[in-house]
Amino acid sequence: MFKDEILENEKRRNIYAIIEANPGIYLRELQRILNMPLATLEYHLSYMTRKKIVFGETDGHYRRYYVKPLEPEDKKVLAALRQKRMREIVLIILANKKAKYQFLSDQLKVPHSTLSFYLKYLVDHNILARDKIGYENLYTVQDEDRVAKILMAYKSSFLDKLVDKALNTWMETRFHKEKPQ
Repeated sequence: MFKDEILENEKRRNIYAIIEANPGIYLRELQRILNMPLATLEYHLSYMTRKKIVFGETDGHYRRYYVKPLEPEDKKVLAALRQKRMREIVLIILANKKAKYQFLSDQLKVPHSTLSFYLKYLVDHNILARDKIGYENLYTVQDEDRVAKILMAYKSSFLDKLVDKALNTWMETRFHKEKPQ
């Protein structure tokens, strides 16, 4: 069966369109956007996954969906960036090149335990690097190019002005740095 035949069904076509526009979207977010009963959505996703026009992947507590397979490292970064607070952390660090824990805490105004949890996740998943300088932790983005590439490729699906600002800052500093003097 071809993709066009599978997508003749209006519900499947709508599901596919949302996943295509928001790669890495998780099940409950998809359900909210489509306002579709969970059982119906799961039935269609299961069918589309079996037919290999949609790819599903469990990431911790989330089931994420894509219309094409991504590289494992890209999936890790995209999964983290799909979560608003983690995206904010990465964007702040990307825009500033590096950030101390206290700076992040002041910027985000979240409980220290929450910030520590997010930072640990991002470090454990090789998205951020942590360097200890005396008693302070300094965070940097491990693979700026990969993170920027993913942000640029999927920025319309984030609906976040901070993404545009951080990308502009990153590109300006990168362009300025590589420009011959």
